[in-house]
Amino acid sequence: MTLPVWAQGYTELSQPVETQVASSKIEVAVIFSYTCPYCFQLEPLIQAWELQQAEDVEVVHLPAAFNPTWQHFARVYYIAEALDLLDQAHMAIFEEIHVNNNGNSLASMNGLKRFFARFGVEGSEVESLYSSFGVESYLRADFERLRASQIRAVPALMIDGRYIVDGRSAQGLGNMLRVTDQLISQIRAER
Repeated sequence: MTLPVWAQGYTELSQPVETQVASSKIEVAVIFSYTCPYCFQLEPLIQAWELQQAEDVEVVHLPAAFNPTWQHFARVYYIAEALDLLDQAHMAIFEEIHVNNNGNSLASMNGLKRFFARFGVEGSEVESLYSSFGVESYLRADFERLRASQIRAVPALMIDGRYIVDGRSAQGLGNMLRVTDQLISQIRAER
């Protein structure tokens, strides 16, 4: 007898991680890094999938800051969020790195200023946000969530703070959202 995809495609955390959404919602946290090519491949699938979800599912992004380079790009994510530019800038950041091969440009403050200038943002505002209290707070909170989840690689999805789905457990990027759908159905049935 073949087991359903969800029976083989995830890891259950022994200690659930606190979610960031209302308790009536099922959180799907996308753990990613802008420098990860698999995260870049998965993101358009997540965006399309998110549009098909019921109101009880909420997708949040959690930029992994496992090393100094990834921490820098986590800051870029939070700068875009603080500027209310995630809708326009999120995929543009991925594309700058993986399509335009300008990741090195984004690695410097001057490069970040040039990038955000496309969206009408002054360079001084980018520089101010980079090490701001808000960005630092998000980084600390994210680090704690990542530590508690024991996630070591990206891309990964953390469903309801209880389940981790990654490419390995789901047997490929294409199955990650299928496993997630089945876990969401399971969570709904438990509520």
